[in-house]
Parts: sequence; C-alpha cells; structure tokens
Amino acid sequence: MGRGRKAVGGIFAAAAAATARAAVARPPEPPPAPPGRPDRYGWRHAEIFHTIRGDGAPALLLHDLYTGASGLEMAPLGDQLAEEFTIYTADLPGFGRSGRPSMRYGPDLFFDAIVEFVRHVIERPTLLIGCGLSAAYATEAAVRLRNLVSGVVMLAPPEAEGPGLLEAPTWRPLVYQGLRSPLGAAYHWWHASPTWRKTSLRRLLAVEPADLETRAEQLSRSARQPGGRWALWSLWSGDLAWDPRPALARLGAPALVLWSSKAQTNPLAPEHYHAVRPDIAQQVVPGTARWPHIDAPELVATEIKCWWAAEGPAGAP
Repeated sequence: MGRGRKAVGGIFAAAAAATARAAVARPPEPPPAPPGRPDRYGWRHAEIFHTIRGDGAPALLLHDLYTGASGLEMAPLGDQLAEEFTIYTADLPGFGRSGRPSMRYGPDLFFDAIVEFVRHVIERPTLLIGCGLSAAYATEAAVRLRNLVSGVVMLAPPEAEGPGLLEAPTWRPLVYQGLRSPLGAAYHWWHASPTWRKTSLRRLLAVEPADLETRAEQLSRSARQPGGRWALWSLWSGDLAWDPRPALARLGAPALVLWSSKAQTNPLAPEHYHAVRPDIAQQVVPGTARWPHIDAPELVATEIKCWWAAEGPAGAP
C-alpha cells in the first residue's frame, strides 16, 4: 500500500512538473497595457513598467495584488481622473510587464519600489492611489517620501479584525516551500487558467460584466508570464500581508479611505482606521464589491476629486 501511494504520488508530481514546464516554455502574449505613453524605470531590482497620460498634479495608480494583476486594473479610474491629474499607472514588481526578480518577496520590496519611482521618475509631490495591499504599501511609502507625497487614497484597504495589528501567519515558511515544489507550480498554472479567473471575477465583482470572458483571459495571460509565480508564491503564503494603520498614524499628508459596500468582512474596519487617524476622510461606495474602482469608477473618481478639492494642496483642481 505504501509503495503504491508513493508511486502514484511520484507519477502525479512528474506530470505536474511537466505541465508547468510546458506552460513556461510557451507563455502567451501579455494583455494590453494601460492607456498612455509607455515607459520603463530601471529600478535596481527590476524594471518597472508604467504609462503616463493626462495633465495636472501627478497621481500614481497602484493595482491590488492577486493572480493576473497589472496596471490594467486601474485604467477605468485613470480614464476618469486624467483630465485633472497626470496619471502614472504602474505595474508593481512581479506583475504585468514589470520585471520579476527571482526572490522571495516581502512588503519592503514594494515600499522601496514606490519610493524610488516617485523620487526618480515623477520627482514632484504625488497623490498615491492604491487598492487592497497596494493601498497599505502606498501609505508606508508615503511616510518615507514625506514632502514628495501630496496625499494618499486607499481603496478597500486591508481590514483588521480588531484594534490589534494584522499579523502574517506563522505557517508561511512551510507554505512557501510547498508552493516552490512541482505541485505548487502546477497549482499556479491551474489557478491562472481563464476558467478559474472567470470564477474569481464573478465572486469579486458586484455585477458580472458583459466582457467577463475577455477580462478573465487578460488576467490569465498576465499571470502566465515568465517568472510570474515568485510574487504569487509570496502572496499566497502570507509573506505580503501588511497593516497600514501604524503608518497612517504617522502620515503627515491628507488621506482618504473608500470602502466597498458589499465586500467588507469587518463592518468595524472604518472605526479601527478612525482610531489611529481621527481626521481621516472615509466613505462607502454603494454598489461595489472587492474593487470599488472597477465596479464604480465614476463614483470613486468623483469622491477623489471632491476630497482633493477640499484637502489637496492650494490650487488643486
């Protein structure tokens, strides 16, 4: 019995490894880039792909972190803001068209990427707009950038279960090593399939879009780019978890939090943010799920513009 199980396990592992190798050898074309003039910043760990469009105060749009993520996620919101801001839409390291260093990722990698991008590419006080984990990273980067940040917008940021800090799970090293095995590689390619991406979108969007098939295919193509597994292994194992509230308490720039109306796992999350930053502006965007800027880009843009007119630098549009 023991030998039989080992043989079956060995055959399955070998088949999984062969499937993963075949997928790596034939990567698909990446999905379209976000609108704007494309450019690359030669950051020391990896090139950071980004596009630039619009005219006005600079705003850096940062996508959430998940399978197939890229700056394309932020394109609808950028469309709404480009008339009043110079929009920089970046692919974070390990995602989209940006470089993928073969290393274990941690939050510091993303803090540093955002800080260096603002300092060396934008070179002006910048409005940072992030979603999910990138909202947490943007807040920490804003504290480090000081006068080079004009404000921070957090879209559906991480939700704490209570006043205590969010903590990464203790089992993450074991999970990370498992994901680096042939079985983990096979899981990645299955998880990146158009079928699974479509299922995920149905669960995370408030209303199923008419172009669901296209969106799922784009996410799949992005996730299956060479080297795309490293960041996702770190994400799935919990290495990229980060609580933005300590940085929010130290942040000198104005901040806005926009919560989704249907995806909140903890209704008290706004109170926990208010506790560390009593002057923070917070709104719930009606009719939205995991990503309010995808479900309702016009409503989100309106909230940002109104807040910016009231709280942004003097002379802001």
